[in-house]
Amino acid sequence: MTFQKELSDLENKAYSKSLDLLADHARKVQDVVRSLVLMIDDYASSRGSIEDHHEAISRQEEEADEIKIELIDTLTKSAPGLLYREDFLRLMFNVEKIAEIAQSISRLILKLSKSNIKVDPAIAEGLISLANESLSVYEKLRSCIMALAMNPMYALKLVSDVHSAENKVDLMQQDLDLRIILNVKDQGLMLIYRDFVANLEHMVDTMRDASDDVRVLALHRVL
Repeated sequence: MTFQKELSDLENKAYSKSLDLLADHARKVQDVVRSLVLMIDDYASSRGSIEDHHEAISRQEEEADEIKIELIDTLTKSAPGLLYREDFLRLMFNVEKIAEIAQSISRLILKLSKSNIKVDPAIAEGLISLANESLSVYEKLRSCIMALAMNPMYALKLVSDVHSAENKVDLMQQDLDLRIILNVKDQGLMLIYRDFVANLEHMVDTMRDASDDVRVLALHRVL
């Protein structure tokens, strides 16, 4: 076996392992996003244990971080010459950023809850709906990532679904932001709620960015 053949086999194994780790990482981050949605629902509905949700999100984010470290190790040590390594890393870091934003939002909710600041009834339903749609966008992103290994052409189609879902969230966010401005009289609370909603939108925008990274990786496999 020539050195070139050995290198090729090594890179193929690293490529396959990287796809598996990407899928595992995406699955764990989905747990984070789902826990955040449950936290927002309970907070807006004034029920449940906000601290339990925050602890779950922190634990899940740490578990996702462990997978991220393993993926970085695979990409940088196992096959340093692996083609598209930067594309793998960019996708992974964007998915990790989603978990970090979710954890940041959970910290804000925890502080609001401990300060006994409740969600204004005028925006509670809209906030819950926005959170649920954010999870829907992430589920579509995860489907993109899962499709990379088996059907890159289908992954390309799913990228369009992510963009369409993200556009829907943008419209919902604009509507909710206007409702906050019109209905929340306390200026301090208005700023807090608007920041809350803006962070949710930022998280979904990052999902769209990650789907563009999936598109790049999928195109490498079909062209």
